[in-house]
Amino acid sequence: MMPAPAISRVSGGDVASTPCRCFVLHADDFGMNDGVTNGILDGFCRGLLTSTSVLTNAPGCVRALGAWKELQSRFAAGGIPSSDVRQQLHDSSAPFDLGIHLNLTQGRPLTGDKYPRELLDQFGQFPGISVLARRLLIGGWKFRDFIEQELKAQIEVLLDHGISPTHLNAHQYADTFPVVASVVPALLTRYAIPVARVPWERGLTQSTLVHRFEPINWCLGQVKRIFAFHHLLEISRRGIAHPTGYFGTSHAGRIDLALMRIFVDSAKPGLTEIGMHPGHQTSPGQTAACDDAWYDPLDALRPHELSLLTSPEFALLLEAQQIRLGRLSELATWQPLHVAA
Repeated sequence: MMPAPAISRVSGGDVASTPCRCFVLHADDFGMNDGVTNGILDGFCRGLLTSTSVLTNAPGCVRALGAWKELQSRFAAGGIPSSDVRQQLHDSSAPFDLGIHLNLTQGRPLTGDKYPRELLDQFGQFPGISVLARRLLIGGWKFRDFIEQELKAQIEVLLDHGISPTHLNAHQYADTFPVVASVVPALLTRYAIPVARVPWERGLTQSTLVHRFEPINWCLGQVKRIFAFHHLLEISRRGIAHPTGYFGTSHAGRIDLALMRIFVDSAKPGLTEIGMHPGHQTSPGQTAACDDAWYDPLDALRPHELSLLTSPEFALLLEAQQIRLGRLSELATWQPLHVAA
């Protein structure tokens, strides 16, 4: 597969004349496999990614963390191809964000036999999101302590590699389920993680019924939104830093320039996170050799989002709308931002 083209330089713009809108362009699933990891690294080097989060129970985690340290060094030295256009978009000079992508739906638990069999499939692997939802929403509170221990183990993989996560989120938004959400504040405090994702999304009707007529996706999006809203209330009550807005809950692998325009139009002043899933498509041989626990349903879609991140048109859109690039880690020094219901 040919590498995605680097974005070209855009003309300057003045963001000071309007209320500041700042975007964090975030990639989930770092470390899932070589195709995802390489695509995300390309999204930083040649595109406009500013943030990612790593699956620490994934087979490619160790390689991803090593490559991450090299990426940060290159960025600090101004040695990545997208440096010029980032400057034009008033990108922060702070290191890129690397968070923990908590995972209860794919792969195997790091706590091994200590993790409840009731929350695994017949092969000892995490179940998919639908199965997990049913099991946690019906009597799931009895598993809370086991879930907390597993999530601690996942975070500690990062710490063992000398990396302090800048933020916390979860694979397939499992952190919005009440029993998992109840663990999040304690994890943030214990490991001094300053920022949490709250995937409460505005504009789902526009992005799932008007832009594309996807009534089933709209319904699923509304269910996610209900759980996310309750999570938002608790996170806000506790004064935990989180972005002003979030987009991407119902659009995995399918964010294109037209959809990004909708997100831009809907974004409020403050810092908005766009959840994306870029990557390179894996070869048939790699796919066949992949552990079934790590089958990637987004494999064929990820290159489209990578192409968007590296396109001149996307950079021009952000510049025209006077949106700068930012970091989730910046929220630790911002005034608290509240989302209106």
